[in-house]
Amino acid sequence: MSRFVADAVERAQLPVAILGGFLGSGKTTLLNALLRHPAMAGTAVAINEFGEVPIDQHLVEADSGAGPDRTVTMANGCLCCDLSGDLEGAVMRIFARRESGALPRFDRMLVEPSGLADPAPIAQALLRNPVLSRVLRLDAILATVDAAFGAGQLARHPEARAQVALADRLLLTKTDLADPAPLRAALSRLNPLAPVADIRHGAAEPAALFPARFLGTPGAPPPVVEWLDAQPHGPAPAHDHAHAHSKGACALSLVSDAPPDWAVFDAWFRRVRIEGGERLLRAKGLIGVPGQPGPVVVQGVQHVLHPPVALPAWPAGDRRSRLVLITDGLPHAPLRAGWDALFHAA
Repeated sequence: MSRFVADAVERAQLPVAILGGFLGSGKTTLLNALLRHPAMAGTAVAINEFGEVPIDQHLVEADSGAGPDRTVTMANGCLCCDLSGDLEGAVMRIFARRESGALPRFDRMLVEPSGLADPAPIAQALLRNPVLSRVLRLDAILATVDAAFGAGQLARHPEARAQVALADRLLLTKTDLADPAPLRAALSRLNPLAPVADIRHGAAEPAALFPARFLGTPGAPPPVVEWLDAQPHGPAPAHDHAHAHSKGACALSLVSDAPPDWAVFDAWFRRVRIEGGERLLRAKGLIGVPGQPGPVVVQGVQHVLHPPVALPAWPAGDRRSRLVLITDGLPHAPLRAGWDALFHAA
């Protein structure tokens, strides 16, 4: 089992969620409200700034009750320039201040990127940076979308589309000010499997937004399990959404009753990530391994894969191998054929 990370090891890592969203979408307002909630006690925040003055951090420090020692300002909002090192520095400063006693103990971390940021580089840094991946685990990517102006932002700004396409959950803000129905159709085209939560007056219950494990719920399953179980088709194979969404993101659900040979699956999945590149937006799955009592959790952002995590037992219910790929412009027929071939290998 040395090829896998043990579930107990991953549970010991600090959970991280990325709270993204385009400029003016209510992201910082929501963050302030979340930090006031008792369920979010013990949350450290890393805030990315755009421009010379850290306006968002001033708002958080003044309004959240978290205090100036609970936030760290990252460099100037230019996330395309060596983000991994910048994020590593911010996280290490938080940990160093905790170890020195300057910070109280914290149980989770929120990363708030700039409103102009594509979340993919941040997620990839958390997954592949050798320093970050030892101490942190990425539990969720969320994106706020403005019900009043989101449709126009999605049409004009590729960063806004990337924020939506990569999210595990979409948070529709200002629904008390605008009818969100037209925007929901656009969101479904960009991310057909992401649940959408309505945020009214800038506030929401953390349990409605974050995975249970991120919030420290005892015995909570990995977020991938929670996400798969929440899909509208339940334990049955989800439909291939490619026919319904010729433009934008498409979801391909691959299911098998039998476990594949892990080495064969690993080689195929590596090839899928390399060839898919940025057209493979997200990958999430539970893969059975012959001779092992539980499945292996696989998840990735574009071509970067989180270290596979071996669960000690199957979650209750469905025991089939399941892999969901969210793609943009990647043909599904070869992917399905490759998956099927895994179970006919000699």
